[in-house]
Order: sequence, then C-alpha cells, then structure tokens
Amino acid sequence: IRDASIEFIENDLAALIATLNEMKTQRVISFVQTDAPQYKPLLRYLPSFIRDIAPNASRTDIEFALHRELHRREVALKRESGKILVEAAKLKDYDGYRYRLAEFLEQSNELGASALAQYVMHRKIVIELFDKALSTDRKTEKYPLEEAVHNILFPMRTTDRDTLYSQHNLWMIDERLTYHWFLSSDKPLRKLDEFQSKSSLRPDLFIFDRKITFSEGEEGQQPVNSLVVVEFKRPQRDDYSDQENPLQQVLDQIRDIRKGQVKDEKGRPITLAYEKVPTFAYIICDITPSLREVLIDRDATGTPDGLSYYGFHKN
Repeated sequence: IRDASIEFIENDLAALIATLNEMKTQRVISFVQTDAPQYKPLLRYLPSFIRDIAPNASRTDIEFALHRELHRREVALKRESGKILVEAAKLKDYDGYRYRLAEFLEQSNELGASALAQYVMHRKIVIELFDKALSTDRKTEKYPLEEAVHNILFPMRTTDRDTLYSQHNLWMIDERLTYHWFLSSDKPLRKLDEFQSKSSLRPDLFIFDRKITFSEGEEGQQPVNSLVVVEFKRPQRDDYSDQENPLQQVLDQIRDIRKGQVKDEKGRPITLAYEKVPTFAYIICDITPSLREVLIDRDATGTPDGLSYYGFHKN
C-alpha cells in the first residue's frame, strides 16, 4: 500500500518534482564545478540519487550526499571486482568476460578520475599554503622561521612511525622520498630508536632506505643502500659564511650519520651496503647573495633559470 501510495503521489506531482529536481541538479552541478571537481564522475548518475538531496540543502548537505554516493559506488565496485575474478573461470566465452571487464573498468576509471581530481586539488591547496609560508608578515615585515616551511613538508619532532601518510608533503621535494624505510624529522640522532649514534646533531629530515631483494633471508640482513638529508632555512636568510652555511651543515650531518648504526624493528644492527653509501642532500632555502657566494666557491652548478643549484661531492 505504501509503495503504491508513493507512486500515485509522484505521478500526481510529476511536474512539480521534475522542476525541483532540475533546480537541485543545477545547484549540484554548480557546486561540483566550482568547489568539488572530484565528484564530476558522479554527475552522469545524478538522476539516480537527486531525490536524496533536499530542495533547501546547504553546500555541506550537497557534499555529504555526493560523498555518500561516491562511497556507495566504491563499495559496489570492490564487490564487482571480486565477482569478476571468481566468475572468470566459469565463463565459457571470452566475449562474455570481456564485456563484464570493460564495464567494470569504465566505472573503475570514473572513480579513479574522482580520486585524481581530489588529489590534484589537495596539492594545489598545499602549494598555496607553502607560498604563503614564504611571504613576509605585513605587520612585522619579517619572514617566518624555517619551522613554517618544515611543518608543511613534514611535521617537526616526529618520525614516519607516528605520522600519517596524509600529514606530510614530501612530494614537494621529490616524489621518490615518499618511498623509504625510515624517516626522522628534527630529532637528535642519538635519541632515535632506529639509529645508534652519539651525535647530538639534529637533521631537519633524515631518511634512509634499504635494498630490496628477491632472495631468501631475514629482512634485517638487507643493508641500507641510500641516505637522504634535508635541511630547511629561513626565507631570505642572508648571513652565511664559508664556515657557517647549509652545505657545510649537511656535510657534517652526513659524516655523523655514516658513523652511526642503523637498527631494524627488532633492534638488530643493519649494515650499510658499502662504506660510501650514496647520500643525497636537499637544502630548501632562498638563494641569497651570501649563499650564492658559498655555492660558487664550492663549484655548485646553477640551473638555467638561476633559481637553484646542484652539485656532486666525490666522498
């Protein structure tokens, strides 16, 4: 009786409902185009769930409805992927399997595009925040300390053991830094559980990775095959000298790190792959006149745009 009543009312008010749905559809499309491009793949399915959005829905309500629909489709897609694998062996004709697979991939790519749009939007916001962190304070006309830059890229005084993947933005330095075995941020070397050292130096970021092998053996036997040190400097700092500069600072850190001993999750020592294991240093700073002199004296090579330098140290 209830279903029949609803159907009767919907038929009786069809024109009004169509007008309301059109109005809601335009609001949703406008919201997606201006504020939430990650939901664009859902617009083609809007007629199937537009009735779930109230005529007076706020922007928050609209986003909630879109997020709920996206989640529903992701769950359904995961179930479908499992069915395809199970039923593939039962299908006697390849065309039947190919059709199911093509349909699945189309939906999968749509949701993937949604995730990608959200991913790009997130990075755009991070870059804008980073740009603001490099700007002077209008009241004091001073540049922020390096902590402002550091915390955007990776939270200070933490390690990757207690920092979520979503909380750091190492991709701004190098995408490859995301894939590592251990990372420490602004912690003294001698206080790291994963590293045995007497050094009191505190690298802004200290990263090491281990060789990946396909041979048998305990993971703890795999040696460290690369080290990374990242140093941050206050924007527009211009008081460097031949003795006090970020290049010398990272060289001192690398020297102490190589003297130390990396430990695995069980506290067992991990050897370096060889004595002079490749070590990469990134210095995040402005190229001010005093730093440019240091870089030139150290035979660093400038990029064509003059915005950065790079070099190779034989040791």
